[in-house]
Amino acid sequence: MENKVEILSREVIKPSSPTPNDMRILNLSLLDILSSPTYTGALLFYSADPHNLLGSSSEETSLKLKKSLSKTLPIFYPLAGRITGSFIQCNDEGAVFIEAKVDHLLSEFLKCPVPESLEPLIPVEALSREAVTWPVLLIQANFFSCGGLVITICVSHKITDATSLALFIRGWAESTRGFGITMIPSFTASKFFPPPPDELPLKQMDHKGVVEEMKCVTKRFVFDALKIKKLRDKASSNLVKNPTRVEAVTALFWRCATKASRLSSSTTRTSVLLIPVSIRGKVDSLPENTIGNILSIMILKNQEGMLDGIQDVVNELRKTKEIFSLNCKEMSSSRVLESLEEIGKAYGRGNEMDLWMSNSWCKLGMYEADFGWGKPVWVTGRGTSSFKNFMLLIDAKDGNGIEAWITLMDKHMSLFECDEELLESASLNPPLLI
Repeated sequence: MENKVEILSREVIKPSSPTPNDMRILNLSLLDILSSPTYTGALLFYSADPHNLLGSSSEETSLKLKKSLSKTLPIFYPLAGRITGSFIQCNDEGAVFIEAKVDHLLSEFLKCPVPESLEPLIPVEALSREAVTWPVLLIQANFFSCGGLVITICVSHKITDATSLALFIRGWAESTRGFGITMIPSFTASKFFPPPPDELPLKQMDHKGVVEEMKCVTKRFVFDALKIKKLRDKASSNLVKNPTRVEAVTALFWRCATKASRLSSSTTRTSVLLIPVSIRGKVDSLPENTIGNILSIMILKNQEGMLDGIQDVVNELRKTKEIFSLNCKEMSSSRVLESLEEIGKAYGRGNEMDLWMSNSWCKLGMYEADFGWGKPVWVTGRGTSSFKNFMLLIDAKDGNGIEAWITLMDKHMSLFECDEELLESASLNPPLLI
């Protein structure tokens, strides 16, 4: 695949109007400062539509995207700036736009969408040092020989979470179609979560889960709508009569990953699940359209296998979620640091316990991103993860199924992917049909 992607151009797109002088400095929130120095990314796949996309050349489509991006950047002005320590210089430096040609049929490409095949479509590595300086935003428009198009959007995690990324995609798509942006972003996160005056305790995390240090593999598992329904029925109980899709799949992942770890170890270790959760709508007065890492971490523990069946796991998940939501109402910077300390202690005991993380992009509306040639046939993240023991959940196109990209150590994945309980509900990397 690498040899079939040719970079045609790389251009810096400036905002169509300058940022006012009183908005030239944006302080990062405590949550932004604590976030991973990485790029997060989404890939939007569009099939060739003879009534729209094929009616324009790739040059015309690219020009349309660049013009609309320029018009969108004044609304999302920090994305055109430069990160400098704990703030962003909103200096209109611009975003990077790359145009690439792919000598491949999109339908053939989607028959086996593995992480390695996605990499050439992505403009920057996740762990690039540029994520903490410039550019904040990079976009790569990949034009397939059949007329299909893949738009990859990468943005620094120091200023955006997945909800922020989805909000930008929505606004840019609306601008490209010639409409006004319906949800104007708010850049006020630092008012709600200001950094403390003292030095932050960053050494506690120490990024012990980074994939480069381990032999890890990432694989895609798909839970279709019918199997999701059966899984939810299986996971229901008197305590949780109607578990959500995400609750059921998350519980199954944690259960099967924990089994795989215990089968490959001679001792029973405590299993800890970390779940990043958006706190928009949970913290009093915090706007839903706030841009930034508006996240806190929900922590579940399974000590000595006390949580046995999937119903037990779902019950614990729901109970923890309810307590978490109540605590969020009084979320503050001091509470964030307390949570960081707890997570840091867990990472510090990495030799005594298994740490897993499950992140959900479900219900973010990325499949609604219509730039003028219809909605995407597939939406995914960058495939690979910067951390081991990680699961990313994304909606299937029908909105009812779920795709899970799971990164585990080799020895755990070999057991995990053969787990009969998992395979009752999931298919390993089935082809995408368009």
